[in-house]
Amino acid sequence: MMQTQLVVSLFGKLDVVQMADLFEIIQQQNCRALDSHVMTFGSRLEMGLRLSGNWDRVTRVESALHEFAQKHQVEMNIYHEQSPEGREAVLPYVLDAIGLESADIAAALLRFCVRQGVSLREMSTRAYRPARSVERLIQLRAEIDIPTTCHLGQFKTDFFDLCDALNLDAAIEPSRMY
Repeated sequence: MMQTQLVVSLFGKLDVVQMADLFEIIQQQNCRALDSHVMTFGSRLEMGLRLSGNWDRVTRVESALHEFAQKHQVEMNIYHEQSPEGREAVLPYVLDAIGLESADIAAALLRFCVRQGVSLREMSTRAYRPARSVERLIQLRAEIDIPTTCHLGQFKTDFFDLCDALNLDAAIEPSRMY
């Protein structure tokens, strides 16, 4: 049976009880939350979800989500997706890098991934000032999918060369999520 997917993005003031209510709405409509991600920015929360179900259940959950967003006065965007047919074989990896705060670290690492034909699944950055330091650091973490056709040893060498050129401490390791 063909499964329809919804990609849902919510932004606003939500607490943990309201987030639990949101997941209950999804379950009540017999849909599944395949992926979810929550981040707080001050008093605001951003939540991303990927839901799956047959088309009539997805239609029902979409209506319920619109009601939820209106009731709690949060911004919401919904995108319809079809389930991926056959995915290319990939190796899931995690890239970590840390160095002096610079706006071009994320851009440089993203350009590197594009040149290597690597897909980005998730990326986050966090700037902070360590204790007893006047310098601000930035930490980057990216979950990527490396095509199995890519030469892994060369990819790692090129990644570490880039990080050396940017003066970053870095690590790459297989993802433990699969």
